[in-house]
Amino acid sequence: MKGQASTEFLVTLGIVFAFTVPILFLMFTVSQLGYEDTARAQTDASARSLAETLNFVYSQGDGAKRVILLNTAPSTDGVIISGGEVTVVMNIGDGVYEGVAPTFAEVYPEPTELDKSGLFFVIVTNEDGQLTVEGVG
Repeated sequence: MKGQASTEFLVTLGIVFAFTVPILFLMFTVSQLGYEDTARAQTDASARSLAETLNFVYSQGDGAKRVILLNTAPSTDGVIISGGEVTVVMNIGDGVYEGVAPTFAEVYPEPTELDKSGLFFVIVTNEDGQLTVEGVG
């Protein structure tokens, strides 16, 4: 009698695990894909935000300065400003993703690289018609 109850309990437990484990793996995979889509969107938004700030400070003329709080994805490798564009480089499951936004402002020195990820301040300064970009934090 006790052996039968134990066997039925173990069979029931095995069936529950057999259905639960694949569902958990599926949920993990779907959430990982959602994270990558969100990180791509955040990368594009970060590049666009920095490019708009560069253009704004450039259009204000000599002596203009602006500080922005830039939020990049945690998997960001860096921010590169070169050749009339801002590129935010990020590693994802598929490989490397680059969020790119164009600028009409020229930055000195070129290329300028910010090796930061997450939340940090960016100081953009226009001195003698040349923009300088500095990441702080």
